[in-house]
Amino acid sequence: QGLTVIPGLVDVHVHFRDPGLEHIEGWDHGSAGALHGGVTSVVEVQNNAPLTTSRALLEERRAHVQRRSRVDFGCLANLVEASLPELAAMAPLTPAFKCFLGGSTGVGGQADEGKLRELFEGAARAGRMIVAHCEDETTLQRDKARLVDGNPDATVALHHLARSTEAEVRSIETAIALARESGALLHVFHVSSQEGADAIRRARRLGQWVAASTAPHFILLSNEDAPRLGNLLKVNPSIKTPADSVGLCGALTDGCIDAIGTDHAPHPLEFKQRAYAKAPSGMPSVDLLWPLTYELVRRGWLEAELALATVTWRAADSVRLIRKGRLARGFDGDLVLFDPQERRRVSGAQLPSRSKWSAFEGFELAGWPRVVVRRGEIAFQSGSVTGAAGGLPLELEPPTPARVG
Repeated sequence: QGLTVIPGLVDVHVHFRDPGLEHIEGWDHGSAGALHGGVTSVVEVQNNAPLTTSRALLEERRAHVQRRSRVDFGCLANLVEASLPELAAMAPLTPAFKCFLGGSTGVGGQADEGKLRELFEGAARAGRMIVAHCEDETTLQRDKARLVDGNPDATVALHHLARSTEAEVRSIETAIALARESGALLHVFHVSSQEGADAIRRARRLGQWVAASTAPHFILLSNEDAPRLGNLLKVNPSIKTPADSVGLCGALTDGCIDAIGTDHAPHPLEFKQRAYAKAPSGMPSVDLLWPLTYELVRRGWLEAELALATVTWRAADSVRLIRKGRLARGFDGDLVLFDPQERRRVSGAQLPSRSKWSAFEGFELAGWPRVVVRRGEIAFQSGSVTGAAGGLPLELEPPTPARVG
């Protein structure tokens, strides 16, 4: 009846803060927001206590999520020293191991290359890829001391310098080298700079398997939005320059970056309104993923088929999910129906996230999902979630252990 149909979207990177911080978001609100954005599958990172460091904790978390999620889900296990003895046991139940090379909200970074090598080798033996937050911890600490510590006038206008392109590139190069040395598969999360994308491109041209994703805010926003948005712009890695936005679109176009994932990381507005140094990093956006991605098409920055691929089949392939991201026989019946001509302005107060704010406030977007179907059943229609929770764990390829040493 005049609507366009696409596969259900796959968001490879969300934080729903649950279990542990359900009052900040929770799976009920987070997965409802996913449906609002056309997302039927999410890969979720636990970056608040309790971290997922054992099979028992992973099983508990999966059971907790299944009782609450309205979308299909994968729960990432944490790649930290405490989880090393449990990696092989966790591998069949998780899409990947999340490693923070640079510290971010809730989790410290790892500056010791020897420890990082041990973590990468452990993941390789367990046969699951590493998804990495790539910022060099030593560089971050140096620039924080230089620009932020003891500076009462510091604002988010400094954030792209305090968490610099240099920090990202150094860390990506370290992760690529350790993955090559250990035989681990690597996915670099939330690439924020053209130079970071270039480092990944060099590795891929040499034949190394490296996947990568970026986020809508790195393309549609820039450091020049700092005066307007204040701490709403504060995310890790930092949002960088307009030239980086252009470079990231180029990297999506040539396949150097596979996917767009939101890195949905909500915080209450009153937390974001603290002084810059005390305000947490992160922004919500899973509830806008398809309208934001479609905006890249409307602006002429990405071809339609390519833009769709970055949030469907290319996203699924980048974390090796099965039966997600395509309208094809044998795939799950996940569909989104939308009117490409319907336009609305973003109002954070009307979005499902508990945070009730958006860095994209006032953006006029198109592509708002009218109907979302998950596994053949209507899960969202006319602006409302239909039915109860019923999301299932994502089907995964078997672990493929590498020989290390």
